[in-house]
Amino acid sequence: MKYQYGILSILGLAIALSPVAGMVQHSNQKTKQETWSQQTRQRSQPQKPQSQQRRQAQPKPSTQPKQPTAKQPDPPKVAQQATPQPQTPSAQQYRPAPLPTGDTIVASVNDEPIRASELIQVCYDWFAATAVEELILERVILQEARAQGVSVPDSEVEARYRQQLQNAEAQVPPGMSLEDFLKRNQFPPSRLFARVRIQMLAEKLVERQVNLDDFIEYSQIVIRIQGNSPEQQEENASAAEAKAREAYEKIQQGLDFAEAVKEYSEDPFSKDRGGKMNWQNKNFIVPDVREKLEALQPGQVSEPFRSMGTFMILRKERTGSMASPEEQKDLREQAVRIQIGDYVRQLQSKAKITNTIVKPFNPDEAAQQQGDAPRPPAARPTPR
Repeated sequence: MKYQYGILSILGLAIALSPVAGMVQHSNQKTKQETWSQQTRQRSQPQKPQSQQRRQAQPKPSTQPKQPTAKQPDPPKVAQQATPQPQTPSAQQYRPAPLPTGDTIVASVNDEPIRASELIQVCYDWFAATAVEELILERVILQEARAQGVSVPDSEVEARYRQQLQNAEAQVPPGMSLEDFLKRNQFPPSRLFARVRIQMLAEKLVERQVNLDDFIEYSQIVIRIQGNSPEQQEENASAAEAKAREAYEKIQQGLDFAEAVKEYSEDPFSKDRGGKMNWQNKNFIVPDVREKLEALQPGQVSEPFRSMGTFMILRKERTGSMASPEEQKDLREQAVRIQIGDYVRQLQSKAKITNTIVKPFNPDEAAQQQGDAPRPPAARPTPR
């Protein structure tokens, strides 16, 4: 499945581009060309007629008496040369490069060198807190994937990697190379490949928990209670209820629901579509509407009920398991987008994590502590 978001947005991931991807493709094309050229040369060599080959194979008659000959050893078998196969992408090529030795000069200012040891030291001090939290999150997802036997082939990661990278070129400022752009944004290919892989693993883990019947398709008749104030609406509620009851009775007598929508519904967004709403995740439906839908079977119609300044009549059309294969694919993607953030946070909360660089931050605990702690006194006004 292709997801337009994912952990990339949860972790604040950026898009990057690797020249290695193009090198692998060029190598594959070169291998295929060499194989094709070799086969072409073999086909172009002239072949002897079969009759001539048979005549050469027949021995000439001899007048001398036959002498017993020793059995000749079988000629050595020539191993057939295997046809080169296209190389498949490997996560090895996206591993971080080895660290340089400490005395390696990485830059200079007026002939004064800046060595790798200085760079490594400041990177550890300046960026270690962020990097270690990213590594912790990746390790949490990797461990859960191993525990559940979930994996993603490198070829699929490579395909997603390339797909996302195609959009990176539009972000490169004029006069800057793509490679420099990515390095300045702290997203070399090794980091991006790891991020994409973790995203896809998390998506597969969440897919296992998706319940298609969390999605409901329904139609509605909405009759608004007139009035700009609660008092006016209370005065006009009985008229709206009577109109809704009339529509319901006609439906019970055989009027098509879509025709009843045209005649009675006052919702401009769904009236022209026979009252039909798009697929809705029940966790995001208004509670009273969700309660009515869950009590219905597909094809059943609810009695009129009051909800948020209206009277409504609902018809439950389908649940997610009744959708077409293409619709189910879209629903699964929606479910993953909805659930993946909470899923990752749950994994983190269950994991035993130690971090000697920075204390892990828990927003829920911080909010609770802030609510219990006394507020500091207000600042005094500055005298003029």
